[in-house]
Amino acid sequence: MKRWTTAGAGVLGCCALLAGAFLIPPQLAGASSCEQASSVDFDGDGRDDFVVGDPKATLGDAVSAGQVTVYYGGDRPGRGRLVPLQGDPQDGAGFGHSFATAYLNGDKCLDLVVGSPWADGGTGRAQIFLGSPQGFEPGAVLKPSRTSRTFGWSVAAAAKTGADRATITVGAPYEEVAGEPSAGAVHLFTLDDQGAVAGQAAVDQNDDRLSGVSEAGDLFGWAVALGRIRGEAERLDLIVSEPGEDVEGQGEDTGSFSVAEDVHTGRVSAGEHWNYGNLEIGAPTPGGNIGWSLAHLREGDVSYVAVGAPGQTVDGKERAGRVVLLTSTGRGLNSPEVIEQNRDKAPYIEAGDRYGRALALAGNDVTSGGVHLAVGVPHDGPGTGNNPESGWVHLVPLDRRDKALLIDALNSDVPGDPGAYEHFGSSVAFTAGALLIGVPDDRDRPCGSLVVRPLGDEDPVQLVPDSAYDETDFGGALGGAPG
Repeated sequence: MKRWTTAGAGVLGCCALLAGAFLIPPQLAGASSCEQASSVDFDGDGRDDFVVGDPKATLGDAVSAGQVTVYYGGDRPGRGRLVPLQGDPQDGAGFGHSFATAYLNGDKCLDLVVGSPWADGGTGRAQIFLGSPQGFEPGAVLKPSRTSRTFGWSVAAAAKTGADRATITVGAPYEEVAGEPSAGAVHLFTLDDQGAVAGQAAVDQNDDRLSGVSEAGDLFGWAVALGRIRGEAERLDLIVSEPGEDVEGQGEDTGSFSVAEDVHTGRVSAGEHWNYGNLEIGAPTPGGNIGWSLAHLREGDVSYVAVGAPGQTVDGKERAGRVVLLTSTGRGLNSPEVIEQNRDKAPYIEAGDRYGRALALAGNDVTSGGVHLAVGVPHDGPGTGNNPESGWVHLVPLDRRDKALLIDALNSDVPGDPGAYEHFGSSVAFTAGALLIGVPDDRDRPCGSLVVRPLGDEDPVQLVPDSAYDETDFGGALGGAPG
């Protein structure tokens, strides 16, 4: 990909290593409180922010420790400051593999949860960072209460609602459960009003609130979300995927996802279990991997859940991929709608596209144009036979399908040429007024890059690492607007 407008002062790209610890640099003059915060604002200055992960970055002697970069917004999308975030560098920790944002301690500065699934020798951990006018303040380090593996692979967070405290959910899909390797589990943390941990519990498929049982290779907890789908209106439900599940009669690794109702009550309920039997996503496909990606949004009284099945066979084309969108007004998910290529201005379907590897949803307060769905297709290269896996993103305004866009480096307003195996769209997220697109294998930037694609008339901006650490997968994960 050709380099174009680059934000941030003193961009160093892929730089020499620096040994030792790293700190949050002092913030520029900004807000004195969080009262005037915008919709996606970590430091309360009224400008919208986001975070970029490079879970393979090397810091000093800590190989693949991982790095998180905070983007503090400027006067328009892509015009701001890139600031490395404080962490605890460990060999192979993968700090920044996953993100969640939510309002966790009652103020109006958005807070952050970061997953490090290979920290502590592969057990994994997650950490809270509380937003403030001084920038992020390190909060509690979350660890599993039982023997685990890849704790922090996925994270989700939700603000206090009704009788439920602010909550963080941490997925550990490779955790062994009852002797079943990689069956997977989810760990729940409740927080007090200051953002400190108040309670902790673990959930797996052997729980009475979920359908099925824990089996080897299910990967329960691969993707997680918290929402209000069913049950009591002001209680949180757990949404969790298991893309490696072998649903009876459907084949190996067909996958599924589940909803555990009012998860903090401990009450046994029917819950929901979605798979090929009820999703209407197509014929069962071994390796379909329903639940590989998952996005949730609460918009007014409606909850939206988008689920990717990138291994789905479509019209005889293997691993073409599909996405299914469901909604709820509080009585459970219903009306599954297939989102796929060959419609909504997306190109024709090809084998191996893996449509739906990455997903994001955003509401009107972020887009100013209703609910938008972004679908990452990093393994396809539309019209670029010499550039396999250059990648693209499908941006779908759900109420204005005629305004849908294909975004890539060939057919859209993103400058530059597509490059083979750049994997444009490996990660997607939203910040206010803009779509964020990760390009971790950027051909011209071996450290990776990020495209900030405004939803209005402004030109896209490319960001590259503004740090002196050896970043190799910048854009591998993104965090922005909360669901």
